[in-house]
Amino acid sequence: MVGKPEIDVRRIRGVKAREMLVRFALGAAVSVAASVISTATGARLGGVFLAFPAILPASLTFVEDKEGTGKADHDAVGAILGGLALLVFAGVAESMFGHYNAGLVLGSALAAWLVSVGVLYLVLTVLRPDEEI
Repeated sequence: MVGKPEIDVRRIRGVKAREMLVRFALGAAVSVAASVISTATGARLGGVFLAFPAILPASLTFVEDKEGTGKADHDAVGAILGGLALLVFAGVAESMFGHYNAGLVLGSALAAWLVSVGVLYLVLTVLRPDEEI
């Protein structure tokens, strides 16, 4: 069974300013690229790029450097699960907007996201039972 994750706030002190700057710069670059694409092609295609996890490339690089490939792999798998659940959220929201009020749409999409991420997590624990997720 997977143990409870521990949060150590003291580790924040170990993050270098350069690492934070790189994460910020990559996040900003992804956001600007999505904005340019959206302006050039329309909101529908631009919205697809807004779902890109802006700091994921920098974060995975730093995690791999500091904690090894295995930890970066686990983080990447988590990002994939979150992305798949985000697709469920977006699908539910897109299908309901225009038919129901915004509160109901967002509540339903959130519920769909929670259920889908829970199911995906359980499936992953069956597929990778010996690994800490």
